[in-house]
Amino acid sequence: MHGRVKVRTSEEEKARKDKEKQEKLKVFKNAMQRIQEKRKNSELDKELLELSGKVLSSNPDIYTLWNIRREILNIFRKDIEGEEMSQMYDAELHLTEYCLKVNPKSYCAWHQREWVLTTRADPDWNKELSLCNLYLKLDERNFHTWDYRRFIVSQCKPPLKGEFDFTTEKLYDNFSNYSAWHYRSKMLVELYPDLQGGRPIEDSHHKHELKMVQNAAFTDPDDTSAWFYQRWVLGAVKTTISLVVYTVTPFKTTFAFSKDVNEEFVMSKTRLYVNNEIVTGEWKSCVGNQYDLLWIFDHTTPIKDDLDVKVEFEKEDKCTQIIPCTKYGNSTYIGKNEVSFQRQYSQAVVEELNNQLESCRQLLEMEPDSKWTLLTTTIVLYCIDAKKYHKEVIKNLHLLKVIDKLRAGYYDDLITKWSIEEQLCLDFKTNECRLFKVAFDERISCLPHLQYYSYCEEIDLSNQNLSSKILPSLVVLQHCRKLSLENNNLTTLGNFPSLDLRELNLKGNVNLAKNEIEMLKEKYNYKIIY
Repeated sequence: MHGRVKVRTSEEEKARKDKEKQEKLKVFKNAMQRIQEKRKNSELDKELLELSGKVLSSNPDIYTLWNIRREILNIFRKDIEGEEMSQMYDAELHLTEYCLKVNPKSYCAWHQREWVLTTRADPDWNKELSLCNLYLKLDERNFHTWDYRRFIVSQCKPPLKGEFDFTTEKLYDNFSNYSAWHYRSKMLVELYPDLQGGRPIEDSHHKHELKMVQNAAFTDPDDTSAWFYQRWVLGAVKTTISLVVYTVTPFKTTFAFSKDVNEEFVMSKTRLYVNNEIVTGEWKSCVGNQYDLLWIFDHTTPIKDDLDVKVEFEKEDKCTQIIPCTKYGNSTYIGKNEVSFQRQYSQAVVEELNNQLESCRQLLEMEPDSKWTLLTTTIVLYCIDAKKYHKEVIKNLHLLKVIDKLRAGYYDDLITKWSIEEQLCLDFKTNECRLFKVAFDERISCLPHLQYYSYCEEIDLSNQNLSSKILPSLVVLQHCRKLSLENNNLTTLGNFPSLDLRELNLKGNVNLAKNEIEMLKEKYNYKIIY
């Protein structure tokens, strides 16, 4: 039996580990008790630094201990200067390095390192950048290191092109790197803005990014990082804010915008004229926010029949746009602007999108159930020509609901949004009445672009898939008198906005409590059908 290694039984091994754990716990408790006593007695000295350092070396996520260490160092820096204080800061950096080896994703250790560098008088930023390079070689996807790198870069400000090339290098090492893609997006718009066309990215680099991300996506179609970045690149287009519709009545004047704007924007860009006389008044947000889609213009100018009403709107290019209006009954004037939701890409980018569309179609032939390829195909179709490919886009979204059931609600919202946009473009050209009703077969699940229909007297949202979460958005219907929410999925009326209605139809919402309806009847003086 001599000379043979004794093999412990599982029970013996478990007992040994439990004993070690209890011993470590005892040491930890004693150390923490001693630290708390010294902290309570205001003994903020080097012994406390040593004690806390030993605990943090094995447990780097105890945030309180890092706070104590910062407090001690702040006291020392008042009395200690020069080389001695620099050595203490160096020791603190060495401790964080050790802790990051124990846990490379320790928020506390990374934060302590940043604090030391911004507190000391002689930080070595280039050394820290080299440290980031080393850490990202060990784990190129550690987002803590990427966050720290962005912090270092913000301090020492190396050439941005070098950082951009660094992301390229890391992405070619591993395309599945969300942090690198994200960092790249931040630098892309700074390095290569389109100074002439006003787009976020210069055309040739926009096209280059689309090619690069396509290679990444097609290398591993199941990896999501490249697909998400591609979505961002496709969204990097020139966008403008426009006045979409205004309504002038004897009781209320409203202006609806394509995006949320503040009071300063409305006051500086918008002018209402009645009989060639500018109208003065106060602007009020529809919901009382600093930014809003619909603004109410409170003025004292009498509004009656046979007036010449128009609006001047200053566009982003400083050109003044005159938006005439159409007169309706009861001294009501409505001015509609041209509406288009088509994304404006350069011709070179459109050509690249068509090439990528063809590649996506080929990939779908081989892998028809690849959700990311199908979704990208759908989005590219929408970006190239939303009107031309509308039917194919909606068909693809329905297929995605089957393939990707967990995100069916997201696809429903896209179906709603893009179908509403299709109808809006037609309504603003041909619709002369003041009624909005869904004119397509899809049952809508949300209410995008509802401010475009703020001029309507009658809104028919019956027989849809709307829930109570849409009720606050109805506040933009400031001129609506008859509203139908019949046969939807309303469960509560708690967030129903204040509107000047004459009739509200709530029939068919089977989960809506009658007592809530009665409370609404008491609160507002209009007819409620249920």
